[in-house]
Amino acid sequence: MLLLTACSAADAEPQTDGLEITHLSTIQVPDGLSPFGVPLGGLSGIDYDPATGSYLAVSDDRAEKGPARAYTLNLDLDSTGAFTLSAPEFTAMTLLTDVDGQPYPVKGVDPESIRHVPGSTSPGSADIVYTSEGDASKFIAPFVRAADSEGNMLRDFALPDYYLPVAGPGGEQSAGIRNNQAFEGLTFSADGSTVLALTESSLLQDGAVATPASGTDSRVLVFDADSGEVVDEFVYAVDPISGIYPDVLSPTGFMIKADRGATEILAIDDDEYLVIERGSVPGEGFEAQVYWTTTAGATSVNGQAALDGVQTPMPKKLLFDFADTGANPDNVEGITWGPTLADGTRTLVLVADDNFNPEGGAHTMFHILAVR
Repeated sequence: MLLLTACSAADAEPQTDGLEITHLSTIQVPDGLSPFGVPLGGLSGIDYDPATGSYLAVSDDRAEKGPARAYTLNLDLDSTGAFTLSAPEFTAMTLLTDVDGQPYPVKGVDPESIRHVPGSTSPGSADIVYTSEGDASKFIAPFVRAADSEGNMLRDFALPDYYLPVAGPGGEQSAGIRNNQAFEGLTFSADGSTVLALTESSLLQDGAVATPASGTDSRVLVFDADSGEVVDEFVYAVDPISGIYPDVLSPTGFMIKADRGATEILAIDDDEYLVIERGSVPGEGFEAQVYWTTTAGATSVNGQAALDGVQTPMPKKLLFDFADTGANPDNVEGITWGPTLADGTRTLVLVADDNFNPEGGAHTMFHILAVR
């Protein structure tokens, strides 16, 4: 994968001299596609299967426009990393089912990230793991869930109680994940022994969401891949919103605020990762960056129900910013390692979620980045 010179836990910073991440190509998928008779949209997580050259992408449709689902698709590239078609080839749709084996109820799930289980070959074993943000406004818990290749639920990973949305004396939420800002990111470690789940923003009891003045403390849960039990936990500090922007009144009468959060995590090496930070600015569009980060040198907050403010977050360093390319990232929410090009260049494939809102200017997009 990406080669970074080893560093000590004390400084925990990558030696990135000579490392270059560049933008190769982008496609904006035509609006209005309905593969398998279901509206395409909400693609929030993506994972590449090098054995088949295909991708698995999950929709964050809350079972409103169709059943909870993931798509198998092909994204053909030429030798330079440019897309050869204007839209992916969708080859299969996998229905994701609830604990009772039935489709999820409307607004009963919010899938956000998905990964293949490394080396899964045994019948009946887990083939995929995916996340749901739940719905904190209705006190629906988030989850990290293993399923077979048909989308049938096999087991849940064990979440600490302090991630669950709970009500205070007056009925208002008092702790747990924030609404629509829970498990956006998911990755297996490079050796496949652990699974990491990343929240988009802070837990309610940990502090505020990102503002122009300050960032937000996302949490990273580390699970044992076999047992599903939590083995560690860290803080990933999201940057502040880059600029001061006024709130905008939407056509339907609610205030749209600038925001920023962590939307995906991807393993590089044993304790090194890439994280996408995505920001939305009313009237300005989206920004997206790719950061290097590591658990080395970070304080373990395993079992800590509320942060105390003295923990050391995961060190991080900016590797790539769409703003430097002139390319529109749109609402980037997913990242995966892609194919290796003929010249040996590694690729990263990113997907942008259209929020099922092309009329509002959001579109399904795919981006190819080169890692040299």
